[in-house]
Amino acid sequence: MMSGKRLPRLIIQVICFAWASALLWPVASWKSAPKLVPQVSPFAAICSSIAVHAISIGGGIGLVFACAAIVKRRWFCRYACPTGLLLEGFAAIGFRKSSWWRRCPAIGRYAALVTLAGAVIGYPVLLWMDPLSIFSSTFGLRSADTAVAGILAGLGLAILALLSLTSGQIWCARICPLGGSQDLLAAAGSLWKSKTDAVATAAPVSIGFLARRSFLMGAAGIGIGFWCERLGAARGEHAPLRPPGAVDEKHFTGLCIRCGNCVRACPSKIIHADMGQAGIAGLLAPTIRYEKKYCLEDCRACTQVCPSGAIREMNLKQKRRYVIGEALVDGSHCLVPLGRKDCDLCVRACPFDAVHIRWDEERYVAYPVVSTGKCNGCGACEVVCPTDDFKAIRVWKRID
Repeated sequence: MMSGKRLPRLIIQVICFAWASALLWPVASWKSAPKLVPQVSPFAAICSSIAVHAISIGGGIGLVFACAAIVKRRWFCRYACPTGLLLEGFAAIGFRKSSWWRRCPAIGRYAALVTLAGAVIGYPVLLWMDPLSIFSSTFGLRSADTAVAGILAGLGLAILALLSLTSGQIWCARICPLGGSQDLLAAAGSLWKSKTDAVATAAPVSIGFLARRSFLMGAAGIGIGFWCERLGAARGEHAPLRPPGAVDEKHFTGLCIRCGNCVRACPSKIIHADMGQAGIAGLLAPTIRYEKKYCLEDCRACTQVCPSGAIREMNLKQKRRYVIGEALVDGSHCLVPLGRKDCDLCVRACPFDAVHIRWDEERYVAYPVVSTGKCNGCGACEVVCPTDDFKAIRVWKRID
């Protein structure tokens, strides 16, 4: 029998779950709607706002929710988190649960402190662990074009569901950085309470914890952030192409929360999850591959849906000027200088008039030339290039 207090909370949880699902599907016609769901997480709002030195509309709502957590411990977890509602349901299924984790420390608080410290230098290390990001990524199942893409989209929530089935509330109680950040906020809020109130409503995080562990975790977060910056900054021929609007590579892998919004929003389907091209730090972050289509000159969809600031929002004029990469011609494969075909497909395909055929009188040969001042690496030339095994014109990451 459900208690009188549980029923109103369940109703609010279901409403929040339906609201989040509608924004992510999306039922709403508002193109930027999907990014609002991860943004309202207090954990993500605080860390991403510090990392990018800006507050978005959704992030502002998340900061308001963070203030609510100071007054009411874990308010967001109890009433608004859609992942929490799902995990409560899995935990309620009548399998025998292991409770070994009750003796373990609250990892979520350490994760929150490490991420917050990393955000100060622009690399919030564990931002991808936010449960609203994990919830968002699951909606990639509806648009996955391969079995691997579908598995990756649902993997995070599947792991949490398995943990809940076998060990009850282990994620919410011990691991979740969103829950841990709210515990820390509640403990910090007790500084402004009288001793009498503090005894009556004490959060299970002491001020001593904040003083001692904040320093240690802060130092660890900054150190890990600097290390991950170097680890994640892929260079040379292994550097992946990122969506237009992406921040610099050394910060991108930390800011990206792997929510999958940009992958789902792209009408050309050229954005894919990184499977290791940029190393472990860039795993599952979005990369661009030009296979059948290119980055359309009249599209900025991916720049409208990023919740963390890893991809900056831009208008069409700004997006067209953003350099994704640099198109380079390999004369050993190009059919024109080899004399095998009178080809100018790359010239005709370029929407920015950045490719033209040059005739070399001395060598008595023609070859394509790319104007770097006009080319933004959209990939139109690469897509139409008729060479099979290795594209004669290909977009590479520009190394400054």
